[in-house]
Amino acid sequence: MKRSRFKRFAATIGGAIVALSTGFSPALAQETLVIGTISALNGPGSEWGRGVDAGTRIAVTEINDNGGLVVGDTTYMIEVKSYDDGYKPAEAVAAATRLIEQDGVKFIIGPLGSASALAVKPIFEEEGVLALMNSYSPQTLANNPKYVYRVLPTSVEYVDQIVGWMKENKSDLTNVAVVSPNDQTGWDSQKTLVEAYGEAGFEVVGKELFERSSVDFQSIITRLLTTSPDIIELDTTPSSTAGLIIRQARELGFEGLFVKIGGPGVPAIVEAAGKEFAEGTIVYAAADTSSEKYKWMEEEYAKIYSPPMNAFNVFFYDAAHLLFASMQKAGTITDVDAVRDALVEVTPFDGAQGTLVWGGMEDYGNNNQLIVPTFIGRISDGKEEIIDRIDAK
Repeated sequence: MKRSRFKRFAATIGGAIVALSTGFSPALAQETLVIGTISALNGPGSEWGRGVDAGTRIAVTEINDNGGLVVGDTTYMIEVKSYDDGYKPAEAVAAATRLIEQDGVKFIIGPLGSASALAVKPIFEEEGVLALMNSYSPQTLANNPKYVYRVLPTSVEYVDQIVGWMKENKSDLTNVAVVSPNDQTGWDSQKTLVEAYGEAGFEVVGKELFERSSVDFQSIITRLLTTSPDIIELDTTPSSTAGLIIRQARELGFEGLFVKIGGPGVPAIVEAAGKEFAEGTIVYAAADTSSEKYKWMEEEYAKIYSPPMNAFNVFFYDAAHLLFASMQKAGTITDVDAVRDALVEVTPFDGAQGTLVWGGMEDYGNNNQLIVPTFIGRISDGKEEIIDRIDAK
């Protein structure tokens, strides 16, 4: 049974809120398009979650400052309704329900994180809400969803490339231990990484899971050190937590290489680990942080949240622009199916860091996965240095 709709003092046409402010003359009417975001704005993982909200808001401000979004014969000013799910599925469901039932929103960016994404996926599919989200779980795209699209690459998209680079460039290192969060995101990403390292010829000598609220990792690290790893892979560990693990492992005597293939965030890693301990860490880099576009985005981010900006911001900035370009191509903000169809048709799309295309058929049975450029970075003197780039195909 469909959920009841909350009546608002605005016109809801085909699912997207269009609020009319007519003033004294119909000729002066201004229409507003309302979209929603769901993400972790506080707590563990919030350095990524704020990128969902800020990336969307930066794109919206950019469009509004240039006169608004022109769709057909109408110009819309865009408004963002944001809700914090704290990286918790129950909160994500509450946020999605509020956006749909009370705010009348039919276009949502987020959530971020497998548990939240899987919790709200059935709601989006039932209600016909177009969602541009992130989740490392392959179940996000299972059963050919009609309205759920993933706009961030997961380890499935880039892990083989980065592990292959590791094998080619770090051939003297053979033993790997993997540390991951103890939740759906960590379970899925650790499985993918263990398989990738094994297939590349590395020996996986240890696997550990930790609770996201943890700050003391000495027992985990002590167990891992007994296996004599050359590499400690930090997987989808939040960046600040990864920094704590690095610091504590160095203090316990680990002299090998740290690698973090899942999730960007060098500033947070360095802040928590210390510049000396973080030196040389190999990281998955979501973007070229030295580019002029990225630096501009950092300035815009600082107007919304306290720096540093996490590179996840770039994906949701691009996702918002993809959504708005799809509305323009479809010629509607009210026909969700038409906007969804146009979403596929607007790619290849010129994103902030390169060309974006839809893919994923081989891995998921559909092309609901956005394929983006992959950057490989290294922490050098406390900063991220891009050492290689792999473009989307």
